[in-house]
Amino acid sequence: MKLYLVRHGEAEGSAGRVVGHLDLPLSAAGARDVETLAARWQGPAPRIFTSDLRRAVESARILAARLGAEPVVDARLREVSFGDWDGQLWDEVHQRDRDRLEAWGGRWWELAPPGGETFADLSRRVLAWFRELPEEEAVVAVAHGGSIRALLAELLAIPRERAFDFHLAPARVSAVEVAGGVCELLFLDRDRF
Repeated sequence: MKLYLVRHGEAEGSAGRVVGHLDLPLSAAGARDVETLAARWQGPAPRIFTSDLRRAVESARILAARLGAEPVVDARLREVSFGDWDGQLWDEVHQRDRDRLEAWGGRWWELAPPGGETFADLSRRVLAWFRELPEEEAVVAVAHGGSIRALLAELLAIPRERAFDFHLAPARVSAVEVAGGVCELLFLDRDRF
């Protein structure tokens, strides 16, 4: 199976903001970027899955219109929950909750923001989704920077604390091939499938 992991397009109002479960819409520029990516698909229609957050669902619908498939919504593909920080500006969090932010920043893979979830929680969630995938030739998942990084780290057996070594821009795609229990990274953060 080839698994294509698409990070949703740019979200409206996300600049400088903590955006985890905050349900922002896709920006006009984000929609254009996803349309450009969708136009570069070649091959038969894949199975498409998407996070239930609006920016991902809107991105998945753009892809689905071009690829000829109906997206399946699955909340396990959501971004990590930032809990009490979600929706705030990072600068505000730094001013109001500096000690917890600094502690989290040093050990984000094992500490949760107040009221949020750990990266380990996120990893378990996306891995559970992956384990239920049907044996298809091609699957496209529209998700978020955190959920894609978590899944890549798990599938490629990379320590969680290295997950942010993966650069994943909005409206870009990464791909792995899974065969016989072995996962191989095909490409990372491309503007085409």
